[in-house]
Amino acid sequence: MKRILFLFVIFCIIIFVYFFDDSYRYSLEAKTYYEFGKYQEAYNLAKKAYKLNRYNRMAFTILTQSQLSQVWEKYIKNSKEYFAQIESISNKDIISNADRIRIKMMLEIIIGEYGHLPDSKLLHKSLKEGAKKQYLKAKELYNGVFKK
Repeated sequence: MKRILFLFVIFCIIIFVYFFDDSYRYSLEAKTYYEFGKYQEAYNLAKKAYKLNRYNRMAFTILTQSQLSQVWEKYIKNSKEYFAQIESISNKDIISNADRIRIKMMLEIIIGEYGHLPDSKLLHKSLKEGAKKQYLKAKELYNGVFKK
């Protein structure tokens, strides 16, 4: 009986904190956005939560993880844009020396930035796999075209 009463009190405290403490409510919402891969929204809510309560560890964790996730997401987006540019250049009838240098530079950027991505055990696996896929694609293309 004491155990049930204890659990009920804990449950009531959690409900009270959630509904009456904006910091924890924002951080729970941020966590939901983070889990669904909406890193900018998660960052904004976690930042709000952290400003309200500097001791909210969940808000701080989500704030930092969403920042890191956005870096990885940006790397993947930029890599895809570079590959689109490379494809449009390679579809030309005549590829000039300047085009070859431009392609080489874009591939070197993709390869070089991958090594500087901040790592974390809390990052979503899909981000790491997506970035690695872009990196390996760039490395394979670079080695196939420029390492002869």
